Order: sequence, then C-alpha cells, then structure tokens
Amino acid sequence: MAKTAEDNFRIEVWDRDEQALSETISRSPDSTVSQAAWQAAIRRRPGMLLIHYNSRHVMEKILTPGEVKIPPQTIIDGSVHAGLDVALGDLREWHVLRAWCRSCSHHATVKPAGLIERYGKGALFSSVERALFCTSCDRGGPVRLEIHKLPRN
Repeated sequence: MAKTAEDNFRIEVWDRDEQALSETISRSPDSTVSQAAWQAAIRRRPGMLLIHYNSRHVMEKILTPGEVKIPPQTIIDGSVHAGLDVALGDLREWHVLRAWCRSCSHHATVKPAGLIERYGKGALFSSVERALFCTSCDRGGPVRLEIHKLPRN
C-alpha cells in the first residue's frame, strides 16, 4: 500500500532489461492527471520501458517506440517537473496554471491561452519556465509552473 495519496499513481522509467530504475517522472493522487502524464511520457521517452502503477498494481507497461534520443536525466535537470516535460498543447480546458516564484514564493494564475499564443502549442514547460519572470520581485527565474484542475461545480 502507498504511503501517501501522492504515491497512488506513478510512472517509472526503466532500462530495457528492467534491471535499473532510471527515474520516476510522475506521482499523482488523481487518475486523470496520471493518464495525461502517461500519454505525454510515451511521446517524450522514445525507446524506454515505462511502467504505470496504481499503488503496487501495474496498470500498464510499454516499451515505447523509437530510439533513445535524449537521456532522461537531461530532461530532469532542465525541468522542475521531475522529468516530465509537458508541452503547452497537452493542457486541456479544465487545467489552470499557477506560476510560483522560487525566490520570493509569490503565486499567480497564468492563462494557458496567453502562453500558447506567445510560445506556441509545442513549447515545453522547461523552456517557458526559463522565460518567465516574477512580477513581484522582478528577479527573473526560477519560476515553476503548476497544473491544477478547475473545480467541478
């Protein structure tokens, strides 16, 4: 059993022989968020073995098509999303973005449509985060984008 709700759904990347865990790219208490992360991971981790868990249960396991182009640790170092580098085009109408300044902890809601208009649907969070700056402290980065779902009312 998982230790916290955050551990319920997770996606792990293993070497082709399933001998060594390369990274855990997503942890979420929400099934919908985890499914979206799974689809993005398949596109962004060519040639890797992905395992999608619900607690200890293996929900899906796939060796993604293609050849390994970028080592996963490169993506981890360039992104604060623990290796899952989401494209702006992956967002849905029920997602809300919140920018968080790691220097002064200022939070602000960001409209996805504005970011898509400025950077394009293919822009990855890691590159957008580096381009954003805090309107409170004006230090530039590091800014972290967080994805939240709109409440169902």
